[in-house]
Amino acid sequence: MSDITQIRARIETADVDRAATDAWIYLAIAGREFCLDPGSGNGYFERGVKTCFVLGEQGGSDGGEAGFNNVPVEDAQWNDPRTPQLDTEDLNLAPAYIRFATASSNPGWCVERVKVTVIARGGEQHHFDNYRLREVKDNRQLWLHERYGERLFLYNVTSD
Repeated sequence: MSDITQIRARIETADVDRAATDAWIYLAIAGREFCLDPGSGNGYFERGVKTCFVLGEQGGSDGGEAGFNNVPVEDAQWNDPRTPQLDTEDLNLAPAYIRFATASSNPGWCVERVKVTVIARGGEQHHFDNYRLREVKDNRQLWLHERYGERLFLYNVTSD
């Protein structure tokens, strides 16, 4: 088991009408929730936008994923997997998910894709994904809203 030093959450908002949101978006992983964006309206969840949120150590590779803009999370010192220090042993002890929390006038959010990479000391990587959103198709998008579901669960796909 190793200390987690960085989490990279690649999130793609669908390119469909009214897909954008300025709601609060959270990532739960390793038994903890992190705020990726506090409803700031900064454009990270606009229609068709691809954003890679970086938690913990800054820098590093985007994993070869074209089109993603790397951004640190707001309030980075409080959204850091090193405070308290999380360990790779924690990854399978609690569910991993993205959570939508309505805090704005935007009624929902359409997610095209969510992929999370957890990087441990020494470079060990663990990958999380949702199998149903792997292919880009009309029926492979998910609308999140308080009236029809606020979470997208992710699976540990490190063995893929």
